[in-house]
Amino acid sequence: MESTPSASMDAPRVDTRLGKFSQGCTVLLTALAFVFNLPVLVLITAAVMAISALAPTASPYRLLYRGVVVPLGWLKPRIVEDDPAPHRFAQGVGAAFLFAASIILFLTHAIAIGWALDLIVFALAAINLTTGFCAGCFVYYHLGRLGLLPKVRYEGGFHWRGV
Repeated sequence: MESTPSASMDAPRVDTRLGKFSQGCTVLLTALAFVFNLPVLVLITAAVMAISALAPTASPYRLLYRGVVVPLGWLKPRIVEDDPAPHRFAQGVGAAFLFAASIILFLTHAIAIGWALDLIVFALAAINLTTGFCAGCFVYYHLGRLGLLPKVRYEGGFHWRGV
């Protein structure tokens, strides 16, 4: 997810369609990795998600979305008031799960655990894609309430936007 400039600099904004596109790509990549037994695809997806979380402007999902999907008219941006930090946190957690899955799949014989981590990311991304509930955002909000992470930067705290 990314912030975009707005008339009111106090209200952070995100493109929800970019989020949905990213989730759809994550669902597709994690499913293909599992179905075709491709641990390297798990590692690639982990790297893409890590880049997306740490450097949103360099996100491969964002570059594909802005460079191909939007110009072809497949999706149009939908900018809403929302804090991008919880979404980046969720991507970072997903990346951590997939990096752990990659290490397990490449270096151990506990492949069931590696694929379980891949499928957890698949399931959570699919839930977010289909229902609009972001489990990572939910965790971020509650960790912020406890003072362990910064609080979200918009009024109302956590809200479930739905699809």
